[in-house]
Amino acid sequence: MQDVNRHWARTLRGLIAATVTALCLAVVGVLAAPAASAGGHGHGHGGRGIPTSKISIQLWTFAEYIGFGTDAETVARTEEVFSRLHAMGYRNVEPFTLSGMTAEQYRALLDRYHLKASARHVDVGTPQNPADIEQILRDNKTLGIRYFGSGATPIFPPIYSTEAEWIAYAQYLDKVGAEARRHGQQLMVHNHNVEFETVFGDRTVYDILMAYTDPKNVVFQLDLYWATNGGGIGNPLDVIERYGNRIKLFHVKDMAAGEFPGRIEIVGRGIIDFPAIFAAAGGSTKYYVVEHDPRFGDSTFDPFEAAQVGFDYLDNVTY
Repeated sequence: MQDVNRHWARTLRGLIAATVTALCLAVVGVLAAPAASAGGHGHGHGGRGIPTSKISIQLWTFAEYIGFGTDAETVARTEEVFSRLHAMGYRNVEPFTLSGMTAEQYRALLDRYHLKASARHVDVGTPQNPADIEQILRDNKTLGIRYFGSGATPIFPPIYSTEAEWIAYAQYLDKVGAEARRHGQQLMVHNHNVEFETVFGDRTVYDILMAYTDPKNVVFQLDLYWATNGGGIGNPLDVIERYGNRIKLFHVKDMAAGEFPGRIEIVGRGIIDFPAIFAAAGGSTKYYVVEHDPRFGDSTFDPFEAAQVGFDYLDNVTY
């Protein structure tokens, strides 16, 4: 009888222990669920989110505020922008000018505000007017930049009108990209609307730039506003479906509602379906770069508001 009692006692203790363990695990699960969601920038509902380390901002957003000078006041305004961007949560910026500073001085300013240059817009030239690529590569190394390229293809003003000229330009970019790759860097091509609106036969200029550059040498930074403007609201998805793996960076720039194409809008306040675009791109996107072109002369536009709202949108979006 004592053996039976001992058996039941052991069984009862086992049941109690198992029940307590199950309850503990359930409590831990309930407590952990909201914490995980909060730690992921509010990326709940089973969707993916964008890590802060992949969010950047094109400093062209502040072009009017910083100005185009090279004096101490310009540098001071650049420093103020860096300070405020870091306070907003940014850890990356994408410069379009060094404002008269050397690469060493600019890097020191970045470091002071714990910012990284995710990429850089710098004129890489044309076959007719090549840039000093060796100097650009040296500066990029100092700045800690891997991705770089002109802020636009030669369209301001448009200098190419034939397919042969665009092919020659693409071949020039491929050579620049090959040289960059030997230095551990990556040339990128940034679009406006013209690359989708200019067509030769059944190929757009964007198709030509893709066809005549090696994927190892040249990647693409898809400006989502201009891609939409140049080909309709579904165009970014079409481009990603065709060329997705070659597109490594996005310029996240929104379009205002109303008559198409609407003007550039603060990110998240317009009509472009960013979650669908981000989902279509999969895991190939290295940086999501907030941008809002300056509204020169419009005192109602606040680039700091555009930067903060854009960061908050990307920091919380799920797809």
